[in-house]
Amino acid sequence: MKGKLYLFGIGGTGSRVIKSMMMLAASGVKFDAEAIVPIIIDPDINNEDLTRTITLMNNYNEVRDYLEYGKGTTKNGFFETKIEDVMGGYRFRLDNTRDVQFREYIDYNSMQKENLALASILFSNDNLAADMQVGFKGNPNIGSVVLNQFEESQDFEKFASKFNPGDRIFIISSIFGGTGASGFPLLVKTLRGISGDRSNAAAIASAPIGALTVMPYFKVAPDPNSRINSDTFMSKTKAALHYYEKNVYGDYSAVNVMYSIGDTTDNQYQNSEGGETQKNNAHIVELASALAIADFLRYENHSREMMCENNGSIIYAPNVDFKEFGIEADVPNVLFKDLSTVTNMRIRKELTQFVLFSRYVKSHLKEALVQPWAQDNNIDAAFLFANFIKNISKCAEEYLTWLAEMADNNRGFQPYKLDVPDADLYTIVDGVKPGSIKALWAFGKNGYDLFDAALNNEHKGLSKNFTREQKFADMFFEASRKIVEEKYKF
Repeated sequence: MKGKLYLFGIGGTGSRVIKSMMMLAASGVKFDAEAIVPIIIDPDINNEDLTRTITLMNNYNEVRDYLEYGKGTTKNGFFETKIEDVMGGYRFRLDNTRDVQFREYIDYNSMQKENLALASILFSNDNLAADMQVGFKGNPNIGSVVLNQFEESQDFEKFASKFNPGDRIFIISSIFGGTGASGFPLLVKTLRGISGDRSNAAAIASAPIGALTVMPYFKVAPDPNSRINSDTFMSKTKAALHYYEKNVYGDYSAVNVMYSIGDTTDNQYQNSEGGETQKNNAHIVELASALAIADFLRYENHSREMMCENNGSIIYAPNVDFKEFGIEADVPNVLFKDLSTVTNMRIRKELTQFVLFSRYVKSHLKEALVQPWAQDNNIDAAFLFANFIKNISKCAEEYLTWLAEMADNNRGFQPYKLDVPDADLYTIVDGVKPGSIKALWAFGKNGYDLFDAALNNEHKGLSKNFTREQKFADMFFEASRKIVEEKYKF
């Protein structure tokens, strides 16, 4: 296993991609790292997309705190990826961005005549009046000033003090907004050129860096009162790509692996300038973006792509690798058959196990307490009200919501028929006809009866040293694995 992955999510897109990554991790998709350390950079602290992501990470860790991995006895793969918080709330705090306009941030009114004239050329009146608390509203010229504080901040030192040789860095950003477009090149520059007196400076400067650039994949509704106009997204993208080509991954590339993704569908969201109203439905682009994180972790430590060199004045990656994500057919609603063989191998079984598990927890768990698997392991009504199951239920509910949001989006990701009745539970995988399970315990069983039969068969082999929580996780992981492998031949 590699070291830790420090995962910087910049702006609203960064938060949404990290959320998708958490859903993959909960389902058991493999992330080959000692731990993933999310660090979200977003001045809009009330952004609902950010709030939902942080809540999910807290629920995930509340579940994982009860489970053990790597002991050689557990079979459970749900919630296996370790998620660490070094920031104290996962957020990188930006100083002096609360309750101030940009003109106050740069001390505009106290500038000397010459500097005032230059600032007036660089920043419009709208720029100067911008509220720092809700982000940069598609203005990277503002973001590039505010985010220059990276290395001087206390939170940067928190990150640096924890970094070790062998750790990696991955940066998620959009290219058509303000926070991501400005934050990405500044952060990369800071990391590669980190001051030598910083903690672990040498390890950080030479660390493998992966980066994901998210290009436009949605529009926002026209609003004459909003500073955000999606008609400018493409021109901003072209300008930023031109800058990145020369200054980020040119002859002396600052990144080892560069991922890019976008979509051309006419997808429109509510026009929100930030705060609690910024709550976008999950999108397949964010799911694919999360898979880029897993892909980056598959590179071996000593592969040529992960190597960095020092030419005396700059540390760079001489063998930068460029990657894109594609689907097999340009369809409005993507099923598993529309994904590549490699992508299916990485996510299909895990996502299906977790959707069946989530349905069971939501719709059947309470009435299943009479089953032998529950009674023999002291899983009773009191257990269902304990912290472990409460947070399992929250994660399961959020997972089903995430799938529903992606299915309802444009382009939709619809591998599951989420509204199938309980009796037809195993028809839930769209485009895949379920087979039969040729085992005595499964004879004549369907729906949740089949799931209970699998649990009753599985629980007999559990270690007596397991806690109730560990038994619960192992039983459900193994039962769902056997059902998925036999029913769908994944």
